Amino acid sequence: MRIFIHICLLMTLLLTASCTKVYTWNQKLTVTVQTPTGEVSGYSVTEVTKTHSDSWYDLPEARGVRSDVRGEAVVVEVTPGKYLFVLLDGVEDLAYQTFTQFPYTRGSEFDRWARSIERHRGSAEVPQDAYPMMVTFSDINDPTSVQRVDPNNLTTIIGEGFMLTGMALEITDEVVTADGITQLLNWLISIWPNRLDGQRYTTVNSQNRFANSLSANDFSTELFK
Repeated sequence: MRIFIHICLLMTLLLTASCTKVYTWNQKLTVTVQTPTGEVSGYSVTEVTKTHSDSWYDLPEARGVRSDVRGEAVVVEVTPGKYLFVLLDGVEDLAYQTFTQFPYTRGSEFDRWARSIERHRGSAEVPQDAYPMMVTFSDINDPTSVQRVDPNNLTTIIGEGFMLTGMALEITDEVVTADGITQLLNWLISIWPNRLDGQRYTTVNSQNRFANSLSANDFSTELFK
């Protein structure tokens, strides 16, 4: 009996020594575009959650840092009826890539870094090599007309006289933006959970490979909330 009690105490100590830590912050991404008639901009506020698990009893693939994002893509009306979208994929790592004043090693230093980001209030320019994917639609009512936009060359898709002048990221107390994009892209709910080309899954046989690579979740996580 005494040995059994000692084993239970040891197991309790091991379990309490291993833990999962959760860090959450809201971040505001503002995108500015120079147009022939002046600058225009748009923004969205997303919630980023980082879950750091170092529990010894977890499977190896479950350990480490998991990222989750809640919110919607940035929309910029670059000209009447023409919109630029900065998608959600990649925004979970923007704080790491932007706020370089905070040391971050993907190991023992993660928790200190995440606490620093949670407490930080302020903005900085997002480096160009960290820009999330940007797209537009030749027909805003047709999801299959989606086109990828090169941030260094908006003229190819958007037109002459248009240039991306920058992206700024701010850690903020503002609430998550949640319903603006569905008013503009009212087909998002009707196509979910399919891809933008109407296919259920990504497939190399799709006739529109780019539309097939994207889904409603690239534009919003708030469709049914």
